[in-house]
This record gives sequence, C-alpha cells and structure tokens, in this order.
Amino acid sequence: MRGIVKRFNEGTPAEITILHGCDVDVQEGEFVSVIGASGSGKSTLMNIIGLLDQPTSGTYHLGGTDVLAVADDDLAQLRSRKIGFVFQNFNLIGRIDAAKNVEMPMMYAGVPPRERAERARELLDLVGMGDRTGHLPNELSGGQKQRVAIARSLANSPDLLLADEPTGALDSATGRLVMDLFHDLHRDHGMTILFITHNPELAGETGRIITMKDGLIA
Repeated sequence: MRGIVKRFNEGTPAEITILHGCDVDVQEGEFVSVIGASGSGKSTLMNIIGLLDQPTSGTYHLGGTDVLAVADDDLAQLRSRKIGFVFQNFNLIGRIDAAKNVEMPMMYAGVPPRERAERARELLDLVGMGDRTGHLPNELSGGQKQRVAIARSLANSPDLLLADEPTGALDSATGRLVMDLFHDLHRDHGMTILFITHNPELAGETGRIITMKDGLIA
C-alpha cells in the first residue's frame, strides 16, 4: 500500500480525514501486528486491507493484483479467495453448527457440498475442534468459538489472514491458546497473518510491529 488516504464526508463541513497517507508492506509468510490507541486508524486501515472499504486515494496491490482497479462486482470474489477474516466477536451464525459455519465461505465460492464438508472437518481438526463439529455456537465456549472462526477463515486457503482483536473478548488463558494457534498456523503452515491488537505483549510475539498514531504509521 502506498499513500493511503481515507476521508469521510468529503466535500462537506463534516469532512474528516482518518488516514493521512499510509505506506504498508507485508511480505508473504510474515506474521505482522498492528497496534495503536483507539482512534488511531487501525480499523479503517484493516477495512481497506480486507477490501471491505476503498481509500480516498493511494494504491494497493495484493499478491500482484491492483485491487483498486478491480470492478465492484469482482471485488467480493477476490476478497473471498484472497483474504480470511477473524473478528473479536467471532461472527458465527447461531442457527448452524460448527462444521456448517466453516463451510459457509466455500459455499459462496461454489465448492461442491461433499468437498466442502470434508475440508470443514479437516480444518476443525487442525484447530483442535474435531470433536465439536455438530455443536451450535451457543454450545461452545468463547475460545472454542474463536477456533471455529479461525477454521472458517482458512476455508478458501486465503493468501492473507486478517485478525482484528481476536483475543479481545477472551480471558487471558483462553487468549493464550488462541494466540498459540496463530503461531502454529504461521510456523507450520506458512500463513501470512496481519494481527490487529491493543495488547503490546501479544504484538511483541509477532515478527514485526506496525504502530499507528493519528492516522499515520508511526
């Protein structure tokens, strides 16, 4: 990313600039954390990296693709193939079990039912949830929900895993288990991970720290 600027309410008296020209590089296979106080621009930057929002100006290349030149109709498919998301509040669908939650991204990507069911079982085994495939989210603890969410994020073999405060809703012991899982994914499976956190101790465990302050990379 080069010169990423994000303004809201542009051209009105309520115009506000959240990102003031950010340059960001993440190499394939890196485990990078992004830290900063509330209001520093972390979430806005993550939304742009995750193709959930577009910058006002600047350039962004993901895996060699100029994503800002991609038509809106194709952007959802690109996001589905390239990026996996892990959120603080899990964002699981309450009415379907763990396996079906993991299958959802594959269903939208057009993966056949038998193939996606097999892949969901493999991913739940990978995150230590193989014995909970038929459980609904309300039958799982917070840590178990987050592990299911991590399995779901890997469903389409993304190039980049975006984790937004993934331990924020967990107690310290459970958060430790989830952080260890991210380390396993990075070390054993070569995942590229961008990890947004308020916790400087967890950030210190990653290979590199990007610090944001007042909409800039500090």
